[in-house]
Amino acid sequence: MIAFLLSALMAVGAAAGSDSEKEPGEVKSGREGVAEVEKQYKVLKDPALQERLDRIGKPIAEVANTVVVPASYGDSKIIKFEYTFKILDEKDINAFALPGGFIYVNKGLLDFVESDHELASVLAHEVVHAAHHHMVALVKQQTKLNNKMALVLLAALLGKMPSADVGNIMFGATLVQIAKMSSYGQEAEADADRAAVVYLSKTEYNPVGLLTFIERLSRTTEIYEEKAGIWQTHPFGGDRRATILAKLKELKIPIARRQVSNTLKAMVATKSVDGRDVVEITIGEKVVMRVADGADGEPAAKRAERLARDLNNMLDSEAQYREIKLDGSEPMVTVRGVPLLRVSESDAQLSQSTPAEVAKRAAETIRAAAWKQMVDMLMAPMGSNLK
Repeated sequence: MIAFLLSALMAVGAAAGSDSEKEPGEVKSGREGVAEVEKQYKVLKDPALQERLDRIGKPIAEVANTVVVPASYGDSKIIKFEYTFKILDEKDINAFALPGGFIYVNKGLLDFVESDHELASVLAHEVVHAAHHHMVALVKQQTKLNNKMALVLLAALLGKMPSADVGNIMFGATLVQIAKMSSYGQEAEADADRAAVVYLSKTEYNPVGLLTFIERLSRTTEIYEEKAGIWQTHPFGGDRRATILAKLKELKIPIARRQVSNTLKAMVATKSVDGRDVVEITIGEKVVMRVADGADGEPAAKRAERLARDLNNMLDSEAQYREIKLDGSEPMVTVRGVPLLRVSESDAQLSQSTPAEVAKRAAETIRAAAWKQMVDMLMAPMGSNLK
């Protein structure tokens, strides 16, 4: 996401064109933008959150300063910026980059991400905006458009057109300018997504975090394409999702969503039931089953972790709900004809039920998760990103 503040944009236009002996013009303009941002917004001083941000951001910045990733928009020439990461005390799910490597993340975004992988993906995306000099490219495009508008206005005035006609020309030219700048912004966003996947692939952070973040963000935003028109400055969730998926597949990165996100993830928890500890597998708020020690002496917690891992691998394989079935001869759930989990007498006793009833409920819960996953993926392209 790219939130170009007007004050920062003006600063870039004034300073980005000429480098001083002490620091690049982008850094100078970025510092001017920093001053404006921190006049208007409160920087959150939270040592634990700041440590997390710096710890995740530093290796990404190192990649940006050493690895050339071809830019589809802007310029991939490396300028070694001293990247800084700060938190704004704002509830919106947003982040933005100023030229020269000054990255801001809203507190609302930190609350929204579900893992360090997702946070790393946001930081990588913003680092690309700085590393590929997107602000400078946008300013150059803006300048060209302004010059064209000035020529149109001059021609109208020299032609002694009525003031009403001149006003209409200016309004039309403004709409064209907005539409063109919107497309340039979308090109910058797409470049940031593609390069972010490459940056992340060279760190310990999983680039799939960018995919899960965008998918979930697309489902939660209330702004849709039909309401945005030419005013939209970012590509929509479906566009970004397709771009990210294509890059992940190009780099042969497995799409294992549950390694980076807790959405619809099978998880293991121990809870107290009637004064005794019981191990459960859950998906969201739904209990899949309670797990007892295995017949081979496998402890309940270890068995539950194994079953949850199998469940997550199955969901990551995008199995369809119709492929999740009950075995006809024993209390077992199968997927594509392969056994997924079997309910023992000891498991059923923990729920004061029969193995067949527990297996049936488990199958229904797993089917519901697979169905919701399918719907979420279909819905993701409908949502737009926050501005």
